[in-house]
Amino acid sequence: MNLSANEVHLWIVQDQLVGDSQLSEFMRLLAPEELSRYQRFLFERDKRQFLITRAALRCALSEYFSDVAPREWTFLRNDYGRPYVSNPQYTNAIQFNLSHADGMIVIAICQSGDLGVDVENLSRSCEPASLANRFFSASEATALLQMSESDQRDRFFDLWTLKESYIKACGMGLAIPLGSFSFSLVPNNPSIEFESEREEDWSSWRFWQFQGDTTHRIALAYFEAGGATPNVRVGRYLPAGIMKFETQAAFRATLNL
Repeated sequence: MNLSANEVHLWIVQDQLVGDSQLSEFMRLLAPEELSRYQRFLFERDKRQFLITRAALRCALSEYFSDVAPREWTFLRNDYGRPYVSNPQYTNAIQFNLSHADGMIVIAICQSGDLGVDVENLSRSCEPASLANRFFSASEATALLQMSESDQRDRFFDLWTLKESYIKACGMGLAIPLGSFSFSLVPNNPSIEFESEREEDWSSWRFWQFQGDTTHRIALAYFEAGGATPNVRVGRYLPAGIMKFETQAAFRATLNL
């Protein structure tokens, strides 16, 4: 599968499409360290999600580099826990980030640049106003609290996924306070602003949001200094290990969005 320098590929894996027979095949792809982590999960739901996430990532990477079998990929983690490819010949040739929520897994892949992705299940229990006051910037929290309760929930997930995608792209996770930057939610073109304590080039950041299906919100963040806006291609990982690209319109139509 071709991945050009000006592209980001976003793969969406719907948990319910993976059958039990495929799970046994996935088990054979995991490294000993991953199998150990798999066994430590207490609940079958969490085991299943972890297994599908790791196996789908391995299969996705091998779509781009067919000389590496899915089981042969190796990974390391940075000081903040972010995984990256450690196969010597491909460490600097491909970047990825992944996220999962109940019912959906997303994998973002590109050649270079800083990449972060987040998916959230919109049906999960939360208190938007309380969380916004605790974690968001003052301007974001104020704007959210002025909305109706139903609109607050939508705005919360818009902001939360964007913020998560940004801190993951930075590779530092929650070591970056969520209140130290703000998002302006211009339709189809969200943008970021930094508080005075964060000196960073905002102009090279790019953000996208997608509906994964009727109950999942996805945000994607990308940074490359002075770089142009990459083209985002959306695809699905289907039963029997098939990876299929679709136009965003076709993907939305498939999911009845």
